[in-house]
Amino acid sequence: MTARDGEVPRHLVGLGDTGWLVWRDGLLRSAGFPAAGLDRFADPDLAPVADAAIAGTVADDVFAKAFADAVERAAAAATETAADPLLREAVTWQNPSVLVSLDGLAAGGARRNVRRRDREKALLRYWQRYCGKSETIGFFGPVSWLRVEDDAPALRAEPGERALRGRRVFFEAWAMAALAERLAGDAGVRRWWPVRPRPHVSVEGQRVVVPLMPATTLSTVEAAVLALCDGRPAREVADAGLLRTPEDTYLLLERFVEKGVLHWDAGLPLSPRAEDVLAERIAAIGDAEARARAAEPFARLRAARDRVADADADGLAEALRLLDAEFVAVTGVEPRRRSGMAYAGRTLVYEDTLRDVDVVVGAALLDRVAGPLDVVLRAARWLTAELGAAIGAAVRELYAEQPRPVRLSDLWTMSQGLLFTGDDQPADRVAAEFTRRWAVLFGLGAEGPVAVDTADALARAAELFPATAPGWPSARVHSPDIQVGAVDVDAVNRGECQFVLGELHPASTPVDSALFSVWHPDPAALRAGLDADLGPARLRVLYPADFPRQTGRTRHGLDGPLDRELGIGDTEGADLARTVPATACLVEDVAGELVVRLPDGSAWPLLEAFHDLLSAKLMDSFKLLAPAAHTPRISIGELVVARETWRTTVAETGLTSVTGEPERYLALRRLKARLGLPERVFVKIGTETKPCYLDLTGPLHAQVFASMLRTAQAEGGPDVTVVFTELLPVLEQSWLTDAEGRGYVSELRLQITDPVPYPGGAV
Repeated sequence: MTARDGEVPRHLVGLGDTGWLVWRDGLLRSAGFPAAGLDRFADPDLAPVADAAIAGTVADDVFAKAFADAVERAAAAATETAADPLLREAVTWQNPSVLVSLDGLAAGGARRNVRRRDREKALLRYWQRYCGKSETIGFFGPVSWLRVEDDAPALRAEPGERALRGRRVFFEAWAMAALAERLAGDAGVRRWWPVRPRPHVSVEGQRVVVPLMPATTLSTVEAAVLALCDGRPAREVADAGLLRTPEDTYLLLERFVEKGVLHWDAGLPLSPRAEDVLAERIAAIGDAEARARAAEPFARLRAARDRVADADADGLAEALRLLDAEFVAVTGVEPRRRSGMAYAGRTLVYEDTLRDVDVVVGAALLDRVAGPLDVVLRAARWLTAELGAAIGAAVRELYAEQPRPVRLSDLWTMSQGLLFTGDDQPADRVAAEFTRRWAVLFGLGAEGPVAVDTADALARAAELFPATAPGWPSARVHSPDIQVGAVDVDAVNRGECQFVLGELHPASTPVDSALFSVWHPDPAALRAGLDADLGPARLRVLYPADFPRQTGRTRHGLDGPLDRELGIGDTEGADLARTVPATACLVEDVAGELVVRLPDGSAWPLLEAFHDLLSAKLMDSFKLLAPAAHTPRISIGELVVARETWRTTVAETGLTSVTGEPERYLALRRLKARLGLPERVFVKIGTETKPCYLDLTGPLHAQVFASMLRTAQAEGGPDVTVVFTELLPVLEQSWLTDAEGRGYVSELRLQITDPVPYPGGAV
């Protein structure tokens, strides 16, 4: 199947004449606040005065007066911004405790003391994120689906009259599980909860197998009872009469739970569907009185959640507080978890939204970056092939050392340390070689911007990244983020625009994310497209509930009837129809390839079982440039593939020991001049999870940056890295607008299929 042969499935469109295939369904990610908001705390009048003071061409008192005036302007902007109802609503969703700071700022008139300065810095940290980052989180980072069409203009964007087309508040899966656990304290309810083997445990007749442990043997009666534990309610197992009394059966089931063999709970999935499944469980309780006892607290929580969903900006904080109180009342559990961790589903509920805009991307726009993307995608294919070969070789060595037969559960567990910890990981060696080859392709060495001709880059890529197929089946699909910089849509259609590669997500299928698929008008069509590209069955891994960065929002969202989910650890809520214990799967050598053999006889390349872990490694490995004090902007044809960056350390910034606001501002201006920084940058400090936007003209930005540096030094020492990246596209190139014409930072997230499938596939 290639675009050149004209055999392009309906869900795809050819990427120029490259052979790569772009999904017609794509994503538009955007900031929820207008990009112009970032200028609210800039002060272009102050910067030249400060620079002149440093040069000694203006008197110190002149700078002091200019700085005092700028601080007053920043304080006025903070007072105005803190009263913005949309900002207050966004902050309430993320951290309601910050509202006290916003109230203090919005009141205005306070003496500018330490508390006021801290509040201003907290405000700016949130504001820069809401205005400057295309994140998918709440209404301050809405998602939109777009269409890629062959015969459309380069770009069409039609904003609706509203800011949002859709808005939903979901319970976190852990909150529903906590409620279900509390309900299970009622024996009359729990006996209607399903019983089923834990997903990593396999039952083979009278033998129970758990990872890395000898099998245990059951009595005939125990095995008979366990055989009935297939997801049916415990009440039905007890009513089968295999033991003398139902109570004896419940006691045996409890022993199976204590030994780690069974789950006996509501079995809620880690997904946005957890609430719906709990509703189904309660509705299925056959005892009317027990069903009513379970339904009452569930209804109370749902009503409290609905009040949150209906609350306006002024009432949201109180609605969330009442929800927390209701949750504690019905569960006895604190309404927060994983304090201090990001991306961990910490609160009871979250909100996702759909932007009110229709966007169509024409093939004419993609044609302009087809050649450069061809280079990048060829490199991604090579990276998957090399990483797959390196990981495959390491796992094969481990496999060779094991007694036969080799269970997937054992090999999986033993391989984690070998592959993903330590100083000599196979993935690290592949990543270093990948970056080295990019340096050759770019011909680095010049100080200024590097512009590589597309034809030359393709010729070099053919030599440097010669892989002819992806490294495992799911590595066939990649996802680039493309930022289009233009003053408006008309400018894009006139060809007056700039293209910037944000990130490439190798071996990633964003259409399969629950975060996005919940908003698609036809999820079944998305799944059909995945089936066409990757086959009608997917092999997924059920990670333990405490696996890092796992939430219901981030898991896959498109299930199919032939999918199989590997139970490698103790995960709650597994779908028994699809779950296969890793203890029941064998690793075999078939014609020189290691495969996973499932109990039904089907087989998969072993690397497919490692897909999620390998995909995460690919994100870390896809680095075009090695760390350096300065790296230039690099373009292939019309596509900027690397922004200009500057690297230093906390200590070398010279800001951590400076006291006094005017002095910190001057120190920042000196740093700007020394490194040659532009006025607008993003900065990523080694101890921070995300980059932060800085306007080096703004006095409040200087205070935020200095505070970040002091925190980083306290946490990691003076050698923590500080990396500045140019802002590109610039804010004035925010073509995505709302009904009022205000521009927003945005990016196109595309899904692109390799024309060449994995040569092995399922066995």
